[in-house]
Amino acid sequence: MRSFGFDQRQESTTDTVRVPSLSSMPLSQASSSVSSGAESPSKPAAPERKVAVLGPTLRFKGELSAEEDFILQGRIEGSITHTQSVTIGTDGSVIGNIHARVVVVDGSVEGDLHGVESVVVHETGRVAGNIFAPRVGLVEGAVFNGRVDMSGTSAAQSAPVVKKRAESPTITPGQPLSAEETEKVLGGK
Repeated sequence: MRSFGFDQRQESTTDTVRVPSLSSMPLSQASSSVSSGAESPSKPAAPERKVAVLGPTLRFKGELSAEEDFILQGRIEGSITHTQSVTIGTDGSVIGNIHARVVVVDGSVEGDLHGVESVVVHETGRVAGNIFAPRVGLVEGAVFNGRVDMSGTSAAQSAPVVKKRAESPTITPGQPLSAEETEKVLGGK
C-alpha cells in the first residue's frame, strides 16, 4: 500500500473497516457485521456507533448529509456532506463531491474528496477527482486520476484569489512624495 502521511502505528490502529459487497454476504452475516463490528469480548463495551447502510438498489439525486457513519452500496448523483465516516462500498457509485471526517472508497467516485482526517482508496476503488486531506492512502491497484492536496486547506481556501492591483508609485524610503504620488498611495484618485 502506498501511504502518504500515515505512519505504520497509526495505520494499524485506525477504525476504518473494509466493507465487502453486502449482496454477496448471507443476510445473517451482513446484519451482524454491520451492527457488531469486530470487537473481542475481552474489551470493554465502547459506545455503540450508529451506521447507516444505503443498499445496492438505492438511486438518489441531490444533497445528502447526516451525523452518523454511513456505507453506500447504491448510486448517488450529488454532494455528500457528513460529520463522520463515509464508506463507498464495492457496489457504490457517487457522481459529486464528498465532505466527511473520514472517506473510504471501495467503489467509484467522480468528484472531489474532502477528508478532515483522512481519505483512503482501496484496490477496488476508482476515483476521478481531487483529494484534499491531511492523510491520504492509495492502495496498490486503486485507480486514481486527479491531484492530492495534503496541506490541510480545502479547495475553496487554496484557490488563488486574483485582485486587480492599483498601480502605485515606487516608494523609496527617505524620499518625499509628490501630492499626486501621495494621493495614489492613500487610494485617492
